[in-house]
Amino acid sequence: MIKKKMNAIVMIFFAMVISVSCSKSDKGPGTDTGIAEASWKMGTYTYNRGASSQNSSIVGGANLHIIVATTSGAPTQGVFSGSAVTVKFFDQGPGEYNLVTETAFSGANAGNKIMSIDCTIGTGTSTGSTLYTYASGTAKAQVTKVNNQYRVTIDNGITLNKKLDVNGGVAGALANYSFTCKSVF
Repeated sequence: MIKKKMNAIVMIFFAMVISVSCSKSDKGPGTDTGIAEASWKMGTYTYNRGASSQNSSIVGGANLHIIVATTSGAPTQGVFSGSAVTVKFFDQGPGEYNLVTETAFSGANAGNKIMSIDCTIGTGTSTGSTLYTYASGTAKAQVTKVNNQYRVTIDNGITLNKKLDVNGGVAGALANYSFTCKSVF
C-alpha cells in the first residue's frame, strides 16, 4: 500500500516536472528566481536553477519531502537544452543522506537518511527529453537548510542511468552520465 502511494506521488511529481519545465513561463505560484549558486551538471552540460518547488506529505507515517528544480531561459545547448532535477527524501533534517535506487526508496526505510534522485535533460526544446535515475553504488548527498528551504549538494560525481525517453528522447544522449549538483533547492 505504501509503495503504491509512493509510486503515485512520484508519477505526479514527474508529470509536474515535465509541465513546469515545458511551460512558456517559469513564473508562477511556488516558483522562485534562480541564483547562480544553485546548479547541476550532467556529463559536460551545466544547468543553472531557474525555478523550483518543495513539497512535503505524510506517506506511511513518514514525512516525504520532494524538491523539483528546473532551468529557465533560452536554449543554449542544442537538444540538451533545459533540465529538471527531482530529489526525494524522508525528512530527517539536515545532514548526510545515502543515495538509493528508486526501488530501494520505500516507506519501509523511512527511518533512515535516504534519498532518491533523477534528472531529465532536453526539457527546453520540443524535440524530446530523456529521464535519468540513480541506479547503484554507495553515494552520499549533503542536505542543508537555508531560509526554511532544503538544499541538496552532491560533490562527488554519481552515475545516473537512462530510464525513459519522452517524445523520442534526446538525440545522441548517452546511456549514463556523471551527475553533480550544488545547492539545489
